Amino acid sequence: MVLAGLWFLSDSIGVVTMAATFLNLAFLAAAGALFGLAVSRSTPLGLRGGVAIAAIAFASSDVLRPALIPLSESLFLLLMSGALAVWPRVEEGHRTAIALAGALLLGSVATRTAGLALVIAFGLTLLLRRRVGSAAAVTAPALAFVLGWGWWSGRAAEAIPDGARDLLGPYGGWIAQQTVAAPVSFLSNLPSHALGLGERAVAMAFPGVIGTPIWILGVVVTPIFVLGILALVRRFPPLGWFGVVYLGVLLVWPYLDRRLIVPWFPAFLAALVLGVVEAVSRMKKENVKKAAMGVGAVWVLAYASVTAGRIAEGWPTEAYRLRADRLAAGVEALRQTAPADAVVGAPEYWAALHLHGGWSVAPSVRFDPLRADPDEPMWGTVDEQLELWRTLRIDHLLLEQNGVLHSDALDAVEAACPGAVVVLARMPSQMVVRIDGDDTCLTPVSATRRRLPAAAVRRTPSRQPLVMMKSGLPSNVR
Repeated sequence: MVLAGLWFLSDSIGVVTMAATFLNLAFLAAAGALFGLAVSRSTPLGLRGGVAIAAIAFASSDVLRPALIPLSESLFLLLMSGALAVWPRVEEGHRTAIALAGALLLGSVATRTAGLALVIAFGLTLLLRRRVGSAAAVTAPALAFVLGWGWWSGRAAEAIPDGARDLLGPYGGWIAQQTVAAPVSFLSNLPSHALGLGERAVAMAFPGVIGTPIWILGVVVTPIFVLGILALVRRFPPLGWFGVVYLGVLLVWPYLDRRLIVPWFPAFLAALVLGVVEAVSRMKKENVKKAAMGVGAVWVLAYASVTAGRIAEGWPTEAYRLRADRLAAGVEALRQTAPADAVVGAPEYWAALHLHGGWSVAPSVRFDPLRADPDEPMWGTVDEQLELWRTLRIDHLLLEQNGVLHSDALDAVEAACPGAVVVLARMPSQMVVRIDGDDTCLTPVSATRRRLPAAAVRRTPSRQPLVMMKSGLPSNVR
């Protein structure tokens, strides 16, 4: 809705992007202030401790990264921090605070589905205190929204082809497909997934640390985090339970990305600091307390130094700048080669192509991180890609990542209908192709019977082969 309002005020992508960035930074600053206030009120860390944790968490280069482009993390953090800040008044039973908390929780689930973890945290806290009426009042708006949205999206998903539901359908069905429908694959990947999650969380708390030291830190940090999260559950239950529930969401989610950890990072950092305070307070030796304070000071200085260096070097936007440059090149190439009524498919940029160019668009790959058959690519087999293109009526493709995701499927099209794959434009690591032919050219041919040979294609004057390089790894397409 925020972006829709900005687009209403201006139809320039540059103006909208800049305005969204400034808004995100304002949201992030306000979220940090509210989170620090909430921690200072509801934990023994006091005002200084709350401000310090908020400053460290919200100035993180990893947290700043999604704030510098139009993403929803900053708004979610603001709504989350606002709900946590009014908790003391909710705890006292003030009706205005309960209504405000309910509105903020509703906003959080409308911003990100993972806001349901915050709703559960508030509801569980109040239910454990036998405040059934308050629990219902606080959670009802958000739960009604989730149920209504789930019903509508489930009905709407019936019109989505089976092969496209992993990208276009609701999260509930996709999560079930990745977990319940493939339990062996999910459980076998869970240990490595949990280790990867821990590695990323520790890397965010100790920026710049890589390799073996990060695993050593992980061994040290884990018991401190457990101690701290238990202390949060006792002293600041909504934040403590949010940390637990959101951790569960991250463990169930089939893939890892630091962006997904951003909403959880302030709770993780608060648990670490409180865990250290709890551990040191149980030790009677004054020397231990002094040593802990010294180590804490060194950590804060190192954290601030690395974070400032990253921000000065442009690290938070580096990855997005590369994507933005490639997207701009793809849009320009399509504007010169694809008609307005084209249906354009792309692995990752498909939604942005509609935003910037107005074409009808669709994902050109599947996204199954935990496939039942681990030997099959998560972006779909040849047969699955061909069926997806045929069902969604895709006639143009923006090949990303050197064409590696679609090379075999395009070879199959060319083998079925020689000359059907037409190269329209070439860019560094990208290409635009048109598929000329009817549905018979996209008829799935089982890739298990034979490996399709690379076929010659109708070439542009450069006379280069279609597939530039079959190497590299797919980026996260969700």
